[in-house]
Amino acid sequence: MRYQWYRSEARRQTSVTFAKLQKDFEQQGIVDVDHSRVRFEAIDAPALNAYEDWLDSHFSWQDVVRWKAREPMGFDLAIWFDRELCGLCFANPNQSRLRVKIVRLEGNPATDHPLKSRIATFALTAVTHYARIIGSKQIEIQEPVAGAIPLYQQLGFDFDAEGRLVKAVLQV
Repeated sequence: MRYQWYRSEARRQTSVTFAKLQKDFEQQGIVDVDHSRVRFEAIDAPALNAYEDWLDSHFSWQDVVRWKAREPMGFDLAIWFDRELCGLCFANPNQSRLRVKIVRLEGNPATDHPLKSRIATFALTAVTHYARIIGSKQIEIQEPVAGAIPLYQQLGFDFDAEGRLVKAVLQV
């Protein structure tokens, strides 16, 4: 029950983060996407139904249903723009909770969805909030797709001495 609250709180904090960003952008006259229309929710039946419409998905997101049942500390995230599912993420802390691994992260492969090229940033923000809540020190990308490594590096990840793609979680 505690981790259910942690997941909900991380999603709520992510919404607050992007609502503040939207306000800042509006004050600066920068309005490229309306962040108030972005929702951060659990991967539930509506998300999985919307995922079924994706063409050329890299992962089977149906697996997440089993993972959520087996991994009570796991963090699942569906990123919506209005009624359009734009991204999915599943992350899981190790037993010590010192590191959260992003097991799967994928944006809708459609070339025209409204959050194209933003899914990793949105997901990383949510996972960072979750990691802070549970006291994790690092976020790791588990088995990163080779083509995505430069993007992760732009977002602050780097390979550690063990060859893991990681980023420190800064406590605020």
